[in-house]
Amino acid sequence: MLLQLLRKYAQYSDEDLVKKFQASKDSYYAGLLFERYNEMTVSLALNYLKNEIDAEDAVMECFELLYKDLKVAEVKNFGGWYYSVVRNHLLKLKRSRRARQGDELIEGYHDQEDGEGLFDFLFDNKEEGIVKLVKEVLESLKPIQAQCVEAFYLNDKSYKEISDEFAISEKEVKSHLQNGKRKLKIELEKRNVKSVNEIS
Repeated sequence: MLLQLLRKYAQYSDEDLVKKFQASKDSYYAGLLFERYNEMTVSLALNYLKNEIDAEDAVMECFELLYKDLKVAEVKNFGGWYYSVVRNHLLKLKRSRRARQGDELIEGYHDQEDGEGLFDFLFDNKEEGIVKLVKEVLESLKPIQAQCVEAFYLNDKSYKEISDEFAISEKEVKSHLQNGKRKLKIELEKRNVKSVNEIS
């Protein structure tokens, strides 16, 4: 039955289905859009969460977000819009999971326009220009601060793992991360980067 429905609406563009959904609020059309991007959603969820059970839950949560947010969103490019929805949700889950495991996150420096943490965006992004920017600002830190920031953000290590690796206390790890982030913020502001949207 599902395959028949998918074939029936295969000729419709994403934009056509978005219009049909927003006009009718019928979850059927949202489901068709979700099915088209299911492989991308699963792939991202596994990449961010590294756990099949958590990823499965996250995928279903992404459908719920699609259904809720798409009702009122102005969407010109559904694929790009939905990718942002999925990515932002997975970042939140990733931060939340760290907190549950005892790694309380340091208060972040957040972009006020889209709610995404600037530091999370920088350290998760693999674009050449952004990688270069991250390397430049990290070089402005003391070596131990840079090592802690890299271990925490780039390698997803916990306070305890960083503490063991560099033979310092967890309290010192937290201090280095706090001071490192403060200095990174200053360095980014020197480059006129205060939000995700200001990164060229």
